Parts: sequence; structure tokens; C-alpha cells
Amino acid sequence: MRNLLLLVLVAFGSLTMANAQAGIAVTPGRMYYNLSEGANGKQLIKVTNPTEAKLEIGVSFSDWSYLHNGNNNIQDPGTLTNSCADWLQVLPETYFILEPGETKEIEVLMEVPEQVNKEIPVRTSMIFFTQLNPGKASDQEGASIQVTVRMGVKIYHSFHAEDLGELEIVDFKNYKDKAEHKVVEVSLKNTSDIWVSGNISWEIFNKDNGTTKTLEKQEFHTLPDDLRNIKQILPESLESGAYTVSAILTYGDSDTIKIAELDVSL
Repeated sequence: MRNLLLLVLVAFGSLTMANAQAGIAVTPGRMYYNLSEGANGKQLIKVTNPTEAKLEIGVSFSDWSYLHNGNNNIQDPGTLTNSCADWLQVLPETYFILEPGETKEIEVLMEVPEQVNKEIPVRTSMIFFTQLNPGKASDQEGASIQVTVRMGVKIYHSFHAEDLGELEIVDFKNYKDKAEHKVVEVSLKNTSDIWVSGNISWEIFNKDNGTTKTLEKQEFHTLPDDLRNIKQILPESLESGAYTVSAILTYGDSDTIKIAELDVSL
């Protein structure tokens, strides 16, 4: 019987595996700090063992940024110019054991230096919780798999406490991808000095018969100066004809709305 080692990486959230002695649940998935120079603040992360086996957990730090498609660019701590990894401490320790079903609260202390470059509006880091003792599972073919799970919590810091987030729609286009799917893609730019999160709703108006089709919302997150390209594959069930596709952007604490429209012929 084959014996495989599988490393499962999850950026944030929680993950469990059925019939496996592997899994970690971590909340929250994101932590936000608004601290001035020389200030410090503490927040709590809950780490839970949802399995029936004892878990050994190690804690580490990384840098990260967003790629244009929204995926995470993970780097060594202290690599990126907007890193705040060296401002962070995890208390009481960076190694601990979780018994089956046990939850522990981990304290995350951020200490902002008194001398810091405030021209960097947002700093980030990632705290990883890694299972150090691989669990056991099996795939659909019955092969034995050793599973190691690593969960990440994103850390954000800003000197701004108020919501000053702003996005601009810089492009809206349609094309066929490599699989010949018909795709629309909207490009957003974060023009503010703060992180901005939101949703895009898609509506497809058939100009021939007057009907409207609504597609599922897509969530996005951005940092200052980020360019985000968000694509939507159009349903194959659409008949040939003339359409107007609307991208409805809702973002920020105040639910700011912006709309872009694109005429498409199918």
C-alpha cells in the first residue's frame, strides 16, 4: 500500500479532514491593529483541535502580499518592505500541545517602534500554526496518507483608525480564456492608504428579450496601491445575442457602491 505525505496549506479560516487525525481550526482569520508609534496592543486567537488525536502545534511568522488575481504571495519574514513580522510576539510560547477537542487562546502582542516610517500606510504579516505531528488519512484508492496542516492568520496594521478606503475601476473587458470560456474581467485599484474589502455582484442583461441573470457574488480584499483583476466566466447557457454585463462593486464599512457596464456580443 502506498504511503504518502501531504502538506495542506490554508491561508486563513479552518480546516478539518474526515476520518483523519489531522486538522486545526483557527479563529479569527484576520486581525487588524490601529496603533500609533511606540504603542502596543493585544488580541486573541483561538486554536482548536477538532480531531480525536493529540496535536503538536508550532507557531511561525511570514510576510505576505496580494497578487493581481487575489492569491497570496508568501515570503520569509522581514522580506517585504511593508512587513510587521518583527513587531509581533505570540504568547505564552511558539510551541504547544492540543488534546482532542481542546481549545487554547493564543495572545498576539504587537509593539510598534517609536521610530517608524509612516510613509508605509499598511503593514502586514502572517502567523502560521503548523501541525508538527502528521496525522493519518487515506485517499479514495485506500492509500495511506500522512497529513500535516498549516493554518495562517493575516495580520494588518495601520496608523489610520477611520475608514478612508477608496477603490477605482480602471478596466473592464471580455475575452476567451485558454479553455475557450467566455470571460469578463474587471480591474480595481486601491487608491487609498488603508486596506479595502468588498464584494462584486454580476448582472447580465439580455438586450434582445429584456431578461436579467444574476451571478454569484465574489469577495475580494486589497491593500494600498493593489491592482486586483477579478474575472467571471459567463454561463454557457447564454444564447447568442447582445448583452450588457454589469459589475456592481460594494466595499468599505459604509458599503460604497460603484457600477461598471460592458456591452458584450455572444
